Amino acid sequence: MTRSDIPRYGVWLLAAMLLLGLLAGCGGAPAASSEPEGASDAVEAGPLVVYSYEETVTDDFLQPFREKYPQVELQVAVFGELDEAIAKLRGGFHADVINVCVDYIPLMVELDLLEPIDTAKIPHWNDVFPFFREMPDIQAGEGKVWMVPVDAGLEGLMYRTDQIDPPPDSWNALFDPAYAGHIVMQDYARNAIAVTALALGYEDPFNLTDEQLQAVKEKLIAQKPLLLNYFESDAEVDEMFRSGDAWVSLGWTSNAKWLREDDGVPVAYVSPKEGALSWVCGYAILKGTTRPNAAHALVNHYLEPELQKIEVVDFEYIVANAKVLDLLSEEEIAAVGLDNPEAIAAAHVEVLPENYDRWLQIWEEVQAASP
Repeated sequence: MTRSDIPRYGVWLLAAMLLLGLLAGCGGAPAASSEPEGASDAVEAGPLVVYSYEETVTDDFLQPFREKYPQVELQVAVFGELDEAIAKLRGGFHADVINVCVDYIPLMVELDLLEPIDTAKIPHWNDVFPFFREMPDIQAGEGKVWMVPVDAGLEGLMYRTDQIDPPPDSWNALFDPAYAGHIVMQDYARNAIAVTALALGYEDPFNLTDEQLQAVKEKLIAQKPLLLNYFESDAEVDEMFRSGDAWVSLGWTSNAKWLREDDGVPVAYVSPKEGALSWVCGYAILKGTTRPNAAHALVNHYLEPELQKIEVVDFEYIVANAKVLDLLSEEEIAAVGLDNPEAIAAAHVEVLPENYDRWLQIWEEVQAASP
């Protein structure tokens, strides 16, 4: 399961900061328990609702919490995308903890939907790589954050290895006439415009002038005759690769792995030389929770190294807790890209541009243009 359809909020050097965390001594054998003695007694009894994507509210993720805190009646609510979740919360839906991505933090703070998280109540906080701890948009004051980052991922190029050789190394592969009729583009204004901006050589793909947006628009219109189709979900693009019709598209490390290993489709992922896009997500506490200690305990739970390992091995996500490295093989570390720090260091963390209304207008004009 990917989170590619989520608008996520600058360019940070992800791998560089992760590796700094390693050099700072974040490794070492996992602690038997990082929870302060007596902390479980402070966790309130009663219902606690976690509102999340379905892949991280399975028994694999939540059963250990239920066993550790039997007094908590942990309940699950699932959403498909964050726009949907925010609309329900504004309409009166109640939850205590939400899985949210960094680009949505400013909006949720503005809407007064979040409670600051006390990092002193997150025992795993000091194990989190500095890159994640220091992200500007999550800061909520001294010792407080709006969200505890848990995972991240790269969005680059997926391509058919039986059709494209050598591997593509640039976002310009999505505009290459050599692949006409076999190029797939994401039907999502932010990502489509951002990757086109990178293909044009613009260094900050989420901060574009009107002149740059016009150039992006022209390139996207010129691309239309080359396209096989647009896609809205990763399931759609995966099926195009299975059929053999798609040769190259925006895509993800996890989807390329599943297509290759589960379906036998010759698909690989590559981070373009201009830099991949990157999302960063985690867990926040919603305004009005009546069980703040239980909510903090659940947020901390998602940083447990054993759960972080699941995200690395099963989802190929980059994760926030440095202690997970003690549980992984060299091959598993390589699978999430830590063997290729240059690619991660060049990643552009996704944000919603300040002039996003203009971006949406540009995208509508692209869609309306004749091929």
